[in-house]
Amino acid sequence: MNFVQALQYCIDKNFCFAAYRLPYADAVRLVVQRNPVPLQVKICRDLFEMQGFLISPFIENDQNTHYLIRPDLNYISNDYIDLDALMELDPVPDHDILLHCPLVSKKEFLSQVEETKRAIGQKIFKKAVLARVKNVKGDYRGKLTELFQLLRMSYPNAFVYLFNACGNLWMGATPEPLLCSRKNELESVSLAGTRSMNDENLNLHNWSFKERMEQELVTRFIEESLEKLRIPYLSKTGPYTKKAGNLIHLRTDFLFDFHEVDGKIDKLVKKLHPTSAVCGLPKKASMEFILQTEKHNRSYYSGFLGPLNLDERLLLFVNLRCMQILPKQLLLHVGAGITADSIAEEEWNETELKAETLLSVIDKV
Repeated sequence: MNFVQALQYCIDKNFCFAAYRLPYADAVRLVVQRNPVPLQVKICRDLFEMQGFLISPFIENDQNTHYLIRPDLNYISNDYIDLDALMELDPVPDHDILLHCPLVSKKEFLSQVEETKRAIGQKIFKKAVLARVKNVKGDYRGKLTELFQLLRMSYPNAFVYLFNACGNLWMGATPEPLLCSRKNELESVSLAGTRSMNDENLNLHNWSFKERMEQELVTRFIEESLEKLRIPYLSKTGPYTKKAGNLIHLRTDFLFDFHEVDGKIDKLVKKLHPTSAVCGLPKKASMEFILQTEKHNRSYYSGFLGPLNLDERLLLFVNLRCMQILPKQLLLHVGAGITADSIAEEEWNETELKAETLLSVIDKV
């Protein structure tokens, strides 16, 4: 049994696992927990001393909790794999997930955009991110390893993952780091604005005022979050255009000293999440509006996820360009940032463009 077969075996047996490929890397890591129920955790200081794969929702509630998949079994695709321990695990019964995920029509979404702009005009908030779900009918469970491999090849600079935790089976290829360590430094980014990939859009000066302001709001949010925790940054680079598969985004990079954050990582994560790139600004007012306006539960879309202390690194990414895998359909989650200058039709088109990240791969299997 090779690595891909081992991954499919985990899917077929419904194990608690996470497989992921870091941006610009070749190897895939697969971590499997012997206990079928992942550890429910809180975002606290002790969490960041633990090892595993962390999965956090957009907002914590009775339906969505923070999970840590512990690396009882740990495999890397480029290494020799001894699968005896994996084969000894008992199959896990399927979980019954009660999921109410209404689809929003184009007319309804355009109306939501206009409602958001009215709230901005009343100075309730400056920006809010509206999300919707696009469904793809069909049973793809037997094709997930193929989909995962295609995502890896199609999006080499994304964090590509597939996880299963208590029946929450998700896959994605996200371009946005939330908080990542490298040597003695930590990195966070502001990422906002979306266009299709072409030479014209690579030029920052061709982007509209609305798009540049949307990205600037995310940048200010990160700066203010760091200031409140008295964490100075070493450098700030951007904004610049960043290719992400078939899309281009506006991006600004922040780099700060790991030692300045030591003991404050849980506080920083709580400050950063959800960023204004997936929620809005101010956070509290835009969050309240989103919860009142959106008809569906975002669940783990626009939450964050990634490995904790595997290879002695912290690597957390915002969960974008993702889908939930259900027995008879895929639920693709997409969103758009709404500001005072938004044009409703263009925001709809942006969500359609983002869905193509996954649809272009799904169409190949």
